[in-house]
Amino acid sequence: MGKVEGACLLRVQGVLATLPPSEQRVALCVLEHPRKVVQSTITDLARQCGVSESTVVRFCKSLGLDGYKEFRIAIAQELGAFVPELAAPELGTAREVRELANGVFSNNIRALEATLSSLDYEAVSRAIEALARARRVDFYGAGPSNVVAMDAYIKFMRIGLSAGFNSNAYLQAVSAAVLSDQDVAVGISYSGSTRDTVEALSIARNAGATTVAITNFRDMPICDAADIVICTKADESLFQGGAMASRTAQLAVVDLIFAGTVGRRSELFARQFDKTKTALLMKLRGSANACGQSTRNARASTPRDS
Repeated sequence: MGKVEGACLLRVQGVLATLPPSEQRVALCVLEHPRKVVQSTITDLARQCGVSESTVVRFCKSLGLDGYKEFRIAIAQELGAFVPELAAPELGTAREVRELANGVFSNNIRALEATLSSLDYEAVSRAIEALARARRVDFYGAGPSNVVAMDAYIKFMRIGLSAGFNSNAYLQAVSAAVLSDQDVAVGISYSGSTRDTVEALSIARNAGATTVAITNFRDMPICDAADIVICTKADESLFQGGAMASRTAQLAVVDLIFAGTVGRRSELFARQFDKTKTALLMKLRGSANACGQSTRNARASTPRDS
């Protein structure tokens, strides 16, 4: 049996001996492959364990949970809460660094390839169309997904689209509440069960906005709050909780949606992008001139040797 971590998994291990044989089969499968459980529907898990779906439901109720959906959420939250355990804690040689690099890069490449092969292109197309028409777009995320949300905000703001982003959960809710049916809200969550992100997206949907979810797992709470769901396929088993491959896959999906949105209104967005590029270049020139002037002033004030 693999390493058992987290309150829910420990509860499964604790009741294992008291369960009927059919439910024990489910418990053993969960303990051996908890990450696979998060990615499985109740039908998938029942098939893997060789039991009926009703047996899976009874197993969940034996843990004091309402059903399989609540169980999946609990496992997903646990698996996302652990501190990363790197394969090479002490890197003393270039060879060890190379082995670690191979692991990190391979994990990211696998996530990108798996996401690409499983993308719902219809959902991506709908998201692009919605963003191309939007009056305003809000981006929500928490933890590592917050960084992805900020990256998306910067991209869309630079092409002149009125964009909103805030890392404060209360301000996310306020911003979501004032959206309209002309707007779009994008929620980003690896587990699909991050409460603040789900709540912000739900508020935006109730306000009339078109809502888009970027998540790794279907049938999670964020999907209930979304009109459009786009799934990544990233396995964080190599670095538990490290949000490495999942972040890479999320950023790639954001880049795809951004490129598609620009393509829908290329002339308008190109003009807006040129404006922001010009502003940045002027800012850089101003900083360079100011730095040069400071250097000249410093040299002029330095006493020379006689």
